[in-house]
Amino acid sequence: MHIKRLGRWIGILILLCPILVTHSQRMASPARQKSNVESARLFAYDRSLAFDLKEDSAKEQDGVTIRDVNYAAYNQRHGRIKAYLIKPQRKGRYAGVVFFHWLGRPNGDRSEFLDEAVALAKQGTVSLLIQGYFPWSEEPTEGRADRQQVIDQTIEVRRALDLLLSQPTVDKRRIGYIGHDYGAMYGGIIAGVDKRVKAYVLMAGMGSFSDWSLKFWSGPAGGDKDAYRQAMNVVDPIHYVPRAAPAALLFQFANTDKYIPKETATQFYDAASEPKQVKWYDAIHDLNVEAARKDRREWLTRQLALADRTKR
Repeated sequence: MHIKRLGRWIGILILLCPILVTHSQRMASPARQKSNVESARLFAYDRSLAFDLKEDSAKEQDGVTIRDVNYAAYNQRHGRIKAYLIKPQRKGRYAGVVFFHWLGRPNGDRSEFLDEAVALAKQGTVSLLIQGYFPWSEEPTEGRADRQQVIDQTIEVRRALDLLLSQPTVDKRRIGYIGHDYGAMYGGIIAGVDKRVKAYVLMAGMGSFSDWSLKFWSGPAGGDKDAYRQAMNVVDPIHYVPRAAPAALLFQFANTDKYIPKETATQFYDAASEPKQVKWYDAIHDLNVEAARKDRREWLTRQLALADRTKR
């Protein structure tokens, strides 16, 4: 009798489980929706603002056009944004990729991914490589000011997507993003607030701006550290990568990274939504190894349906 009764209860629970899960999801949904709305407001901007795009120079290289351009920053106090706009010379319909560089040496600027962008152009890609200002040329100072700096810089990355998508040959269904270091952290935010990117490569990034600001800059380090963390928490990438879906994410980390402990790197990866993949390399923080370059090129080739150079 007891066994039969237990069996009936198990059967009832099996029937109820989908209902309970659905109810739980519905109960959680308003909170998620509210969080998404608040995030959208935080990084909202006027897309009608003109770029005032100017070209400093242009050259052709192996069937690829490299344009050195600049355009007005969204917030005028940041001046003008320098960028490279790289396109195949032949006519066609192409994937698009935004590149955002690291804070380091060498090539801690828009030139970091120049060779990779040229190689991708030969596979059928239009790329925009932007120059960052926070914390590259405008250093961290204190919590509230730095929070606004992160918001401004994130908006600038979104505008980079606007500019890329405004190119008549770019297929808006095949957009990628590659970011390294701080570039990866801004990519983590973008993944949660902007659904135009299909595939991300996030290299040597982490989930908290405070971890680096408090360690490497005297302004934040000399003040109230808890207050700084509290002020920056709302813009930390760790809160946005969980909302990246349906975009696909490739995380790349170094085994001997003195800036990002493995625990911190793993935490950033674990927080991200599916689909995702992580790869580790015998390298330092710069990830300047051929294996990493090969993996992200192959990843984008698959995700963005690029021409496979190995089959030519």
